[in-house]
Amino acid sequence: MKVMVVEDERDIRDILKNLLEEEGFQVVALENGLNILEDIRQNQPDLLLLDQILPGKTGVEAVREVRGSEQYSKLPIIMVTGLSGEDDKVNALDVGADDYVTKPFYPKELAARIKALARRSSIIGEPGAAGKDRISKDAIVIDFSAHRVWVEEQEIALTLTEFKILAELLKQSGQVLTREKLRERALGNLNVTDRTIDVHMASLRKKLGAVGGQIETVRGVGYRFADRA
Repeated sequence: MKVMVVEDERDIRDILKNLLEEEGFQVVALENGLNILEDIRQNQPDLLLLDQILPGKTGVEAVREVRGSEQYSKLPIIMVTGLSGEDDKVNALDVGADDYVTKPFYPKELAARIKALARRSSIIGEPGAAGKDRISKDAIVIDFSAHRVWVEEQEIALTLTEFKILAELLKQSGQVLTREKLRERALGNLNVTDRTIDVHMASLRKKLGAVGGQIETVRGVGYRFADRA
């Protein structure tokens, strides 16, 4: 698995590179994200790890650019940054980051988060419910092997995390999924807060348009995908 690290501080960049190589990853290390799409095209990483504060283009701007690209919109992304405020984290997740790690970080924890996201990414190719590569519910169709989603016959672009959350909601249609279950099933049991789940859910609802209203909030419990009346 190849990880592309974008970090302007040389010491931290070297630490990340050495850590990931010790864990068995191939690593490409860059000091800025000014040409993020071209760098991805040239290096073809399986996962992007980037800082928020970068020269010329912030990490959030880089994430937004990647998510807006048809070719690389589904690339798994982890943001590693010294900005620990809740608003900073919410903003990063809102534009499409799959996970958010604050500095200083524990090297083993970061490696575990990367591996967890890698496992979630590999799950995409597995069959859906009842051994089928596709599942459909009302106006939504999910293709697991191609990692594609259609709503009202129009394809929509989802991040890896949004894709996993939607898949779990449809598989358990009509049932309430607690935030804890969503963390376990869709996020690989990552150390994320309820607020993080809520941010991903809000983004998913927005992308689903009118169908997003079928994702119901069960106050104090979690979320449920409700059948159309």
